[in-house]
Amino acid sequence: MAGMMMIFLSACDQSDAEGPVTAAPTVEPAAVASTFETRNDLKETAPANPSPTEGPVVGTVTVVPGTGSPDPQLGGGEAIPLTGPTDTQIVMPAAEEKVVRFTEIAPETAGGAEFEASPVLEYDLGNLVASTAGWDAAFGGYKTATPSDDEVFITPVMGQIRYPMLLNSTATAERFPLIVFLHGNHWNDTPSYKGYDYMAEELAAHGYVVVSIDTNGLNSGSSIGGDGSSQSRAQLVLGTIDRLRQIDASGQIDAQGTPGPLDLLKNKLDFDRIGLMGHSRGGQGVSYAVKFNQTRLGLTEKDLRIQLTTDAYVFEKHYKSLVNAVIPATAAIPATQRIPAVDAAPAKIDEKKFAAAIKEYNLFYAAGRESIKPYDFKAAFLLAPSDYDGNFGVNNVPLAVLLPSCDGDLANLQGAVTYDHNRFGPASDVAPRYQIMVKGANHNYFNTEWTDDDFVYSEQYCGAERQDSIRLNASDQRRSGNFLISSFMRYHVGGEQKFATYWNAAARLPNTACPSTDGPCDEWVALSVQKGADKRKLIQRFERSDSMERNELGGSFSLSGFDASAFCPMGLGGDGITTCVPARLKGFEYTGWKGLGLLSIADNLELAWTKPDATIVTDLKGLSAKSYDTLTFRIAVVKTTGQEVDVTLTDKSGKTATVAASTFSDALYNAPRKMENGLPMTDDPRDAPFAFVEMKSLLNMVAIPLKAFGGIDLANLKELKLSFPRESGKVAVTDIELQNFSREAPLSTVARK
Repeated sequence: MAGMMMIFLSACDQSDAEGPVTAAPTVEPAAVASTFETRNDLKETAPANPSPTEGPVVGTVTVVPGTGSPDPQLGGGEAIPLTGPTDTQIVMPAAEEKVVRFTEIAPETAGGAEFEASPVLEYDLGNLVASTAGWDAAFGGYKTATPSDDEVFITPVMGQIRYPMLLNSTATAERFPLIVFLHGNHWNDTPSYKGYDYMAEELAAHGYVVVSIDTNGLNSGSSIGGDGSSQSRAQLVLGTIDRLRQIDASGQIDAQGTPGPLDLLKNKLDFDRIGLMGHSRGGQGVSYAVKFNQTRLGLTEKDLRIQLTTDAYVFEKHYKSLVNAVIPATAAIPATQRIPAVDAAPAKIDEKKFAAAIKEYNLFYAAGRESIKPYDFKAAFLLAPSDYDGNFGVNNVPLAVLLPSCDGDLANLQGAVTYDHNRFGPASDVAPRYQIMVKGANHNYFNTEWTDDDFVYSEQYCGAERQDSIRLNASDQRRSGNFLISSFMRYHVGGEQKFATYWNAAARLPNTACPSTDGPCDEWVALSVQKGADKRKLIQRFERSDSMERNELGGSFSLSGFDASAFCPMGLGGDGITTCVPARLKGFEYTGWKGLGLLSIADNLELAWTKPDATIVTDLKGLSAKSYDTLTFRIAVVKTTGQEVDVTLTDKSGKTATVAASTFSDALYNAPRKMENGLPMTDDPRDAPFAFVEMKSLLNMVAIPLKAFGGIDLANLKELKLSFPRESGKVAVTDIELQNFSREAPLSTVARK
């Protein structure tokens, strides 16, 4: 069992049957049992009635047939060779050569595996007493008597796990990082937690324990009718990790006290290296888990007793024995006639039945901040997330938000709000943030169980019925998702420096991340990078009332050649609404759920012009760029499909250098087209009919290496000018800054953050 290595994939499935669901028995019981023949010490010392939060975790764990070779200690099995295509590295140019956008090709994620992924292990580790916020913004009303009341309920702790198995018999004392996946609010009869196994299997083969949590017990159609607040999702994420920490300390046993398959994880999990990925409503749950990790909202037996004696209805479907432990003070009243605050308040608890129910359901309580120390989250990846309340305060953790341009479920791309609200943390926060726009992707196909095409609106540009549609099929979409999620986790959680250049915007996508018919495909993915406070120098954003006249350095800021402009501070809510001064320009308006107009809400400057070479000029006041290697700004093209930006730097001696931004970026064109045949100065004929409003407009990053501005003194900069050479257009601009992307640093010296 020392030859087993792990990855944590958080997934879990819950049916509508009463009580906890027990997975079907494995087809290899003898093999599993043989694993523990030498572990009599655990069997003999296992308590008959272990505490839910102390000692070995009681649970049911079974091997899913056909999901991989059994571990050699589970009866043998040959190692499965894991191979994949490898891209040839681009040689970094010498100093005298032309500066290029990409210094290399990012490595593909499949090759170089040192382990074999374990079979899938389905787990049932009991039931968590959690709570949902009284105000349910997502469902439009109060769920409880007053807005301040939380509703106490119970959710199963179930899902599946894969972990690394050694490809040889060498024992190791190494601990392995943990990755947790959290799905969203899909149909309750769909085993959504199984839909990320293509990523889990690959991550496990590279030394990670991966858990995928089943949240169907929290979704619409469950006894609580959904949880828009995501408070309970955060509690389930933290509660699952709490169970794993208990397993790491004391092992896992079944109801008879026999060590179970997850006992192999004892002393193998690294809780200082944890990554979280949440999809859709799970993305909001992950953002809450990061925040609640520091200030947990816990529950106790007292909270459960109060819920039972005031209104036990929430437990009637799945936890009948708990309901039967309630002794009403009056005759039983039919549920349809019951007034909870009046009729149930005098109820009491039958202590014997209550204790038996606690044991039957293997209950434990969401831990409070006083009972367990925070975990060290190294990464949080929000995949097409919901954002119903602003999702502020996701600080000190590397954060990535993926936005599918053809999302038909969250068509207003709510994750753009999450990214904008969290892109700048406090001054002490050095964790980077990333926004990733995948052009042509929908909401569902990243999950293999979500087979329906979620695009429900008739927007022509993303319409799948078009012969020249840019929509990605399910397989191609997962190719990009696998690379983006896996490489992000392996870089930030595992510290694998070979992925640093991609997440520093200096490497192109590997072919394995591209649509199957394409070669280089960086035009399909728009990556925005916001470094922490220690690696950036902000020149201009638009949150202050004088932002139209002064930049962040105190230098002048001026516009020329524009017909109209609007200064738009960032809204603080989750609805995407921004108030601009003097007024929002036509075409930028947020159009609600359908998701047209400018969907980013970051403070920005909206601009419109009808003659070429409209210009922004800002005084840099002798700024030195010696500590930085890249000039970045964010831009959203609203009209037409593409826009060019000529970027000019001038030093104190008057020397100038101009770079066409499209040389280093695909962010200036809204469709996934290569910058050739006149693009972005002209529109591709296929895109011309959709050039205004119909395509998703987001503030995406343009990043230009400072070395591209040859011949000027970067230690003494006088002025920055952005010019728009197309004859007309509409754009939004923000976050003009210098950043350090470590373009010149050897991979071995690139910081993990």
